[in-house]
Amino acid sequence: MIKIEILNGHHTVQQRETKNGTRYYQRAYAYLGGAFPQEIEISLRNPVDAKPIGAYELCISSFQVGKFKNLELNPFQTNIVPITKNVSGDK
Repeated sequence: MIKIEILNGHHTVQQRETKNGTRYYQRAYAYLGGAFPQEIEISLRNPVDAKPIGAYELCISSFQVGKFKNLELNPFQTNIVPITKNVSGDK
């Protein structure tokens, strides 16, 4: 599991003008096993697609097979879902 966290103060939608129009994104932090999380940008189709503050995990649907048959993250469809805590006590 790759943990993604959206923090207070970093959760607002940002936008950048490109030659193809406006690109919307949201800043988040990815926990990749190092000493500190890495800041990332999650692409959004629309500002209303922004996720609220919280902890998420990266969905398998965020990956694609690239041009040379390599596994890669689709930069335009980064799907994250909230991390749910197991409240039943099961491990």
